[in-house]
Amino acid sequence: MLELKNICVDYSYKSVLKGVSLFFEKGKIYSLLGENGAGKSTLAHIICGDLKPTCGKIFLDNKKMIFKSPCAAIKNGIVCVHQRPLLSQDISIEENLSIGLSRKQFDYFLNNKKQIMERFLKKFNPKDKISTLNDDEKFFAALTAALLKNPKILILDEPPEISKKILYDLAKSGITIIIITHHLDQALQNSEFIILLKDGKVLEQTESEKISKKQIEQKLFDIDTEIPQPDFIKNEEISENSIVHDFGKTGFIPADTVFTASDPALNILQLVTAFHPNGKQKDLIKKAQKILDKADVNIKLHEKANCLSGGMRQRLVLERELAENPQKLYLFNATHGLDVEATQKLYAKLEKLWQNGTEIIFCR
Repeated sequence: MLELKNICVDYSYKSVLKGVSLFFEKGKIYSLLGENGAGKSTLAHIICGDLKPTCGKIFLDNKKMIFKSPCAAIKNGIVCVHQRPLLSQDISIEENLSIGLSRKQFDYFLNNKKQIMERFLKKFNPKDKISTLNDDEKFFAALTAALLKNPKILILDEPPEISKKILYDLAKSGITIIIITHHLDQALQNSEFIILLKDGKVLEQTESEKISKKQIEQKLFDIDTEIPQPDFIKNEEISENSIVHDFGKTGFIPADTVFTASDPALNILQLVTAFHPNGKQKDLIKKAQKILDKADVNIKLHEKANCLSGGMRQRLVLERELAENPQKLYLFNATHGLDVEATQKLYAKLEKLWQNGTEIIFCR
């Protein structure tokens, strides 16, 4: 049993979480939904010890907890499988799975290696390097590593498609599962409870069978009917790996703005001037501030990119690309998580770019 009481996260420029109180029962499956910048990932970071709340309390099995690090959370049975799993590419699957295990857990892994690999990684040899796995397989390798730690609370951050049977089998074993996702259909199908987060507050917590996809979209994004896509936008079936990022010619907004378009370790100045590493500091600061103003993002240039909400980061990456005046602009998941007003603003911005000669391409 996990309980959050009045959790707040405040920065000098923004309050990300505003008094969030939630209760998670043992052996139940929850999906946490919200638009970009709603505070979903921040809440996950709080629960798994990556981030300290400004205020509020965490209770695990009715005991007040203070997690000073992810290691402290893991020791208390809270494990997170991140969207981009924290795995070492140059060592084997077996070595990755054994990292952080207690002696007892390690012995169990050694004695049951074949059965453990069978569950999610049956086509691989334990000696294979992690680099031989694709992104979905890496996620399942990280999930396997998480389960070896015998979690009470398992957080899945934007997981690939997982069968309902697997999730319910894990829940039946007593694990509380919290899924952070933007896939509404999967959330409704695979979870028992839906939590809606908007502007850092809990909008609603309800049983999944008592709410529809249309109701979720209306509550989160104020969408009653779909906003028609403008005719000037082209649609293409294309993979991100096939796009050559040719600065000044080709702009690129990937689906993953956290690691592909950015890096949490960068500061804001480095993030928004990444295409000009050799520029003069004075000119870079001026350019960066202009991008921040256009993106309507209130943050200091020296602060880290990991302080950005999803929505803030999305706007900065877009303005960074537009500042290079590309001839073509490829966008993946361009309107995901945007409400009606934000979607209309994006379309207006793209139309102005198109009128100036830029080809706009939405990619699937």
